Amino acid sequence: MELEILEQDKHNLKFILKDISIEMVNALRRIMLSWIPCMAVDEVIILKNDSPLYDDILAHRIGLIPLTTDLEAYNLPKDCDCGGFGCPNCQVSLTLEITNDSKDNLIIYSGDLESNDPKIIPVDPNIPIAKIGKNSSLIFEAYAILGRAKDHVKWQAVSNVFYRYLPKIEFDNSKCAKCPDKCIVSRMCPENLYDFSDHKTPQLKKEYWKNCTLCGACEENCPENAVKLAHENDTYIFSIESDGVLPLNVVIQKTFEIFLGKIDEFLEKLEKVEIQE
Repeated sequence: MELEILEQDKHNLKFILKDISIEMVNALRRIMLSWIPCMAVDEVIILKNDSPLYDDILAHRIGLIPLTTDLEAYNLPKDCDCGGFGCPNCQVSLTLEITNDSKDNLIIYSGDLESNDPKIIPVDPNIPIAKIGKNSSLIFEAYAILGRAKDHVKWQAVSNVFYRYLPKIEFDNSKCAKCPDKCIVSRMCPENLYDFSDHKTPQLKKEYWKNCTLCGACEENCPENAVKLAHENDTYIFSIESDGVLPLNVVIQKTFEIFLGKIDEFLEKLEKVEIQE
């Protein structure tokens, strides 16, 4: 398997995967979506709530706030020595105590939460939690633990993961000289992959593969059959979108750790199976 990075920033990663089957690349995608642990609030104790929100709705909003995660410092509750009852090795406390003494309404944001671990905080301090009026208060304690998205989506370590085949287009623009329509392909392509700016012969853009979705509009609508659309075998463009709970390099590393662990687990169980001839 080969990996070539195309684009990368804090919240997005796009790369090409070569020499890998579609079953394997889909397994990587499912692991990223469902199996990588991250922090999220799982328990909320509301002491005072003067906001317009019911307690259960408020707790739900708090639970969906993305939290930065340190996988080296915390255990999954089921793997912790405390048995999941809550200890400094598997649980983080976030508290909030605000009273509005002003004459105007006050919006409370995720940045108002106080964590007992500075490494476990909301990824964005500007996520609205609730609004309280004059002389109103909001006081609660929240407890965050590691979890997996297969149990609840609030523990999803990435916002989105998707892949597509690497497109391969063969375009013979010499056939365009006799074309009665100048140029229907450039108009029909939803991604504007064909350039007809010189009004003579259309050209296929050099990096068309970055945006081509293999919709087939160009091949289907070309009256001269000048376009042949295909894709590279066992080669995919893989895209990851993150909300920042984990660095993208940690997401990739953890994905392959879990993947290899699943293979070892499968082989171990396979050895115990008695096959009747």
